[in-house]
Amino acid sequence: MRKFFAAVLFVMVMSLASYGASNEIVFNLGADPRTIDPALNNAVDGNNVISNIFEGLVRTSFTDAPEPALAESWEISEDGMTWTFHLRDGIKWSDGQPVTAQQFRDGFIRALDPETASPYAYYAFFIKNGEAFYNSKAKADDVGLSAPDDKTFIIELEYKNPLLLDYLAFSIFMPARMDIVNESPRAWATRPETLISTGPFKLESWKHGEGGEMILVKNPEYWEADKVKAERLRFVFITDENTAFAAFRAGRIDYMTTIPPQMTPMLLKRGDAVSVPVLGTGYCDFNVTREPFNDARVRRAFTLAIDRKVIVEKITMGGQRPATGFVCDVVPGSTQEQDFRTEGGSFLPERADIQEARRLLAEAGYPGGKGFPKVSYKYNSNSGNKAMAEALQGMWKQVLGVEVELLNEEWKVFIETRNRRDYDIARDAWVMDFFDAGSLLELCMTNSAQNNTGYSNAKYDEAMLKASREMDYSKRINYMHEAEAVLMEDLPVLPIYFYSSAVMQSKRVKGIWHSPRSFVLFRGAEIL
Repeated sequence: MRKFFAAVLFVMVMSLASYGASNEIVFNLGADPRTIDPALNNAVDGNNVISNIFEGLVRTSFTDAPEPALAESWEISEDGMTWTFHLRDGIKWSDGQPVTAQQFRDGFIRALDPETASPYAYYAFFIKNGEAFYNSKAKADDVGLSAPDDKTFIIELEYKNPLLLDYLAFSIFMPARMDIVNESPRAWATRPETLISTGPFKLESWKHGEGGEMILVKNPEYWEADKVKAERLRFVFITDENTAFAAFRAGRIDYMTTIPPQMTPMLLKRGDAVSVPVLGTGYCDFNVTREPFNDARVRRAFTLAIDRKVIVEKITMGGQRPATGFVCDVVPGSTQEQDFRTEGGSFLPERADIQEARRLLAEAGYPGGKGFPKVSYKYNSNSGNKAMAEALQGMWKQVLGVEVELLNEEWKVFIETRNRRDYDIARDAWVMDFFDAGSLLELCMTNSAQNNTGYSNAKYDEAMLKASREMDYSKRINYMHEAEAVLMEDLPVLPIYFYSSAVMQSKRVKGIWHSPRSFVLFRGAEIL
């Protein structure tokens, strides 16, 4: 058996022989992205590509703060309701065409257009009549966006947004070349010849599927091209951690976050891998529109049956922490003294509460699991997710006496399955887009395009709406504490662990920047 495994591994590594050429940096992206359209992506893998090929008015700095990008400056009106951005001289698309203020207006309008169905359209609701346009109650001309000349872009606000600049660095706020997009609205971002971009790199080729790859090359038209040292990036798609690790050890990968869980503790201890903080939570979704998970007692029973401490120590083994709430423990709180999680306290135990879980299931009509309907847990395929699924299945069987079928699906299929709520329980995880608890809590609002559970609670929505428009920082955080308390009472989600990412980097490269928001920037990277 060992000889067979070694032979298979040798074949897999040799198939990667073209990786790691001397003039390129190789990054294991993991999955083949479902999309890299800035208006449509909502996954970390896609964002890792978009962040390296696009830039907007502002960008994320290497300290995770927004900084000037295609806009060199801006000013704010006295009442704070109008922002005027001034574009840099000579900025161009990767095909050499000039970037104009009208193209920023086009990109924003496209993200808000209900026909686009952008999962992040709600991020643009701070723009005057943005939400009304999204809900077909206003016209595009009514939206508070204007471009009086090629270099001036004006945003009028519906309400003040404390995260406005952070938002504008996000993918949906990129300019758009509608001459290209209109010819093929869903396919333009799949082909190098039509994926014209504004960032430090541009797409050269894309081979889809497991074992495929994406080649990015330096964009000579980028406004800071003289500071970009890497000429070529190869993003490979290897979902199996053992295969990726073998490729790294063979010198075929320079940077990776897909490390076999069973090897992570040893690699961290030896210094071969390092742990980087991540603003994220791993959890399960309950489909609250289906029986039996439309009953909050059943959801709480399943939640309390989980031993989070065992999971992080025996299953994930990468420095993760047990999730005692939904928002993770490195997100800022209302003061500098405490983070959001410490400030909000614990809603869930680290160890399973067996007696209470069994009591709740019995109260819901299923004592000892008797009469409990057939249910399934869906997850996307990889060995780490499989191990987690089996651990959850075993805990629910041991504590509650229920049988949960495990169903795995390929990543792109799984995303669609979860989006249309074709599941009972589903794997989920979220890495925050901003250093703000709202980036996670917004997912569970009734009208959120990211709401995979079908959950709806007016009290929760009200607290989150107040938070989104509150400019007093402390008050804003307190509203989100109120919202999380409602969520943890209803439990449409089952928090399991708070993220930490173990990464491995080749000694032949430096300057790769890994954000706590889990995207990786290569504009400062170089080969030694």
